[in-house]
Amino acid sequence: MKKPQNKKNIKKSSKKISFFKGSFKDWSKAIIIALVVLLFVRIFITRALTVSDSRMEKTVLAGDYLYINKLKYGVRIPITPLSIPFTDLTIPFTHAPSYLDWIQIPYLRLPGFSDIRRNDLLVVNNPFEQDKPIDCKITLVKRCIALPGDTLQIFDKKIFINNQIHQDDSNTVVFRYRFVTKDRKIPDKNFLEKYGISNTFNISERVYDINITPAQSDKLLEDTNIVHDVRLMRLEKEILSHLFFPSNNKYNWNADYFGPLAIPKKETTVKITLQNIPLYRKIIETYENNKLEIENNKIFINDAETDRYTFKQNYYFVIDDNRDEARDSRYWGFLPEDHIIGSASFVWFSIDLNKSGLSSIRWSRIFKNLN
Repeated sequence: MKKPQNKKNIKKSSKKISFFKGSFKDWSKAIIIALVVLLFVRIFITRALTVSDSRMEKTVLAGDYLYINKLKYGVRIPITPLSIPFTDLTIPFTHAPSYLDWIQIPYLRLPGFSDIRRNDLLVVNNPFEQDKPIDCKITLVKRCIALPGDTLQIFDKKIFINNQIHQDDSNTVVFRYRFVTKDRKIPDKNFLEKYGISNTFNISERVYDINITPAQSDKLLEDTNIVHDVRLMRLEKEILSHLFFPSNNKYNWNADYFGPLAIPKKETTVKITLQNIPLYRKIIETYENNKLEIENNKIFINDAETDRYTFKQNYYFVIDDNRDEARDSRYWGFLPEDHIIGSASFVWFSIDLNKSGLSSIRWSRIFKNLN
């Protein structure tokens, strides 16, 4: 016959159970609240971005972790609500997309604190990607070079906005130069580090291609013991034009000779012709969801013949700071306003992808302001 349990022991065990139940509920609530707050912050205030390429070198480096300010230009309301939070386009450890495009919310942006200005660093969704919702496209960092209503032209690598030359920062903008040494000796590691050269491309004996700034080029030319010549590389007019916007034989533009091109502005009406329709086709069909057809040398939009089109949103022209290693508006054309996520504000952490351990941390770039 079992002895009855001590009443004190029963009370103690029941208190323990109720304590653990209460603790579990408290922790659950705390975790849920934290996740909701994090989700709110990620959607409406900021998010982090890891840079993986050198297209914005020297401004932004591969291995930089950026803080994105979504409030500056106004928060873009999520377009694809059926997505898994805190994932980067794919479900972790799989290639399956982390979103469903069954529901698409029309583009809407809340009021911001600032208008977009020339030279701003923008964080955008890649317009070149097709068959994906806008906010599920790859994220890029680009420099805004022309605003809605501007006229842009590039002539011999020089940028003109509204017929005024745009002054590049000689310490920031990178071009490809051909570098010739005085002897057969390959520039050693100390030489490359001295002049801040990250990569060299061997063309032939004593001849190398390097990506550097104009300021670096000037310093190299002063080293007469090693350097024979440093020359800026240029594309000839009309060469390789099939690679560049609008990829049409009516416009033989390339990276170094481009335009003139008027940047579309919301509610502005343009005359469209068979000559200029290659400039606006993607806007009309893809970005603004119209049906465009050309029959018997006539243009039809949504089954109505027309020679006019009024833009529904603003567009921008963006460019990479590493000009000759770029994939920017010179390649894929206008940047629609609804593809803009926010502003790249500062680097909150940075690592050198070619190093390991503590030596890989770029201490000088932590909390570096990008504005």
